[in-house]
Amino acid sequence: MAVLLLLLTAAALVVAAGLRRLYLAVSEIRRVRFMTADMPGPTPYPLIGNVLEFAGPPDDIYDTVQRLFSDYGPVMRLHLGHLTFVAISEPDDVEAIVTSAKTTDKSSVYSSLEPLMGAGLAILGGETWRRHRKAITPSLHLDILRDFVGIFHKRGIAFANQLAALEGTVFDVTPLSGSCANNTICETVMSSDVDEEDPERTTFVDAIPKALDHFMYRVWHPWFLSEWAYSFMRSQFPEYLEVKRVLTAFTQQIIRDKRLLLRNNNNINANNKAPKKRQAFLDHVLTSEEGAALSDDELAEEVKTIVTIASGSSMDALTFLIYTLAIRQDVQERVRQELDDILGEDVDRPLEFSDMAHLQYTERFIKEVLRYFTVVPVFARHMAEDFKLPSGYVVPRGCQVAIWLPYTHRNAKYFPDPDNFDPDRFLPENCRQRHPFAYMPFSAGPRNCIGQRYAIMFLKTVTAALVPRLKFRVPADGPKHLGDVRLKMNLTVSVRGGANIEVCRR
Repeated sequence: MAVLLLLLTAAALVVAAGLRRLYLAVSEIRRVRFMTADMPGPTPYPLIGNVLEFAGPPDDIYDTVQRLFSDYGPVMRLHLGHLTFVAISEPDDVEAIVTSAKTTDKSSVYSSLEPLMGAGLAILGGETWRRHRKAITPSLHLDILRDFVGIFHKRGIAFANQLAALEGTVFDVTPLSGSCANNTICETVMSSDVDEEDPERTTFVDAIPKALDHFMYRVWHPWFLSEWAYSFMRSQFPEYLEVKRVLTAFTQQIIRDKRLLLRNNNNINANNKAPKKRQAFLDHVLTSEEGAALSDDELAEEVKTIVTIASGSSMDALTFLIYTLAIRQDVQERVRQELDDILGEDVDRPLEFSDMAHLQYTERFIKEVLRYFTVVPVFARHMAEDFKLPSGYVVPRGCQVAIWLPYTHRNAKYFPDPDNFDPDRFLPENCRQRHPFAYMPFSAGPRNCIGQRYAIMFLKTVTAALVPRLKFRVPADGPKHLGDVRLKMNLTVSVRGGANIEVCRR
């Protein structure tokens, strides 16, 4: 009898604790709803909030968010199920969020990315994020990036040859851009051998857009942010599991191969007392004191994050770069003229780090591509406490703050005639008086993208390899103006329906 009484008491305590947690959670949701009630935004429905705004095809989400910002921005409130988002775009508000020590925690929605793309820098928060950042930062030092230029150029030439083989056909350049980006990241940041014929590599690159589609679906249907809840989506969950397996297997293979290579090299060079050079990411974290701060599991997660997210974002950035060249023949010609001035008649001369400073128009062109087509359109943070924005709104704790950069990057106050593509916006005299947070394709503040210098150098070098060898154009039924390009959004932005182009050898 006493045992039964103890069991009943324990069960009652568990139920009471559960009810208390539920009461506190509901109270917090009610508080957030009350404090954001006066913010601009579409009228929410009970329980589901504004989910019906996104009830159409997933490809329409980008256009939907742009429409909502046009109707309600530059500060907008959205309720998605139990989550409340405050979306902002004004540079003053953006600056306040990205520079405050109180708002460094990533949004809770990123948790659904972890099984697919790892719990790395892009997702972590708090002290764990700081420890990872400290361990990784030395591996992307400028001295290392100098050594990468030769690899970037080699990969760019291989990419040009691959595209040249398709002369006379119309093709979507996106997956080929993905292969170029992934091969380059593996050979540079991961210091890994690249077998371009490896079917697992192709499967990995193909899996990245699928992973991002699953992530986006779960964000707009937040009751599926739990993997357990998502498992009931029988039409999608099997593919989700396969994508997760592919991404995990590929990154684990990279680590195994690198450990084996380092072990063999250590045996060969045991007596070599030559001064140590700076090392790229994977060599660094496997052999340095800073890297030793990461456990084996943390290393695996970080490799997964870097390879998948860097491959995906670089794929889309490179695709937009080529697509822009194909649509804007005048811009393509100016890039070619600059490269002719630098390379002369010897287009096969390997590009060097010293050439980077002379690619001034090319760099302005790349920056304008990243403004016009904001590859990573949104950064989101979780509010741990109430926070007053410079615009006057108070964002309550428990909210998710989403920075919607496409609207920031099209702000006419900082970018006159914002729908016009003009690389000269980034001439020094045009940048000098611009708000420092009006343009931030790699985020900003303490949580800025650790690989932004790598990304710009990669895009500049690949452009320098492509343009002297190939002429790009869109097919007859392709867009005539950049404003005609339809966009699709998941974690990154891509060309809706594919970036179909034609090439011919120069």
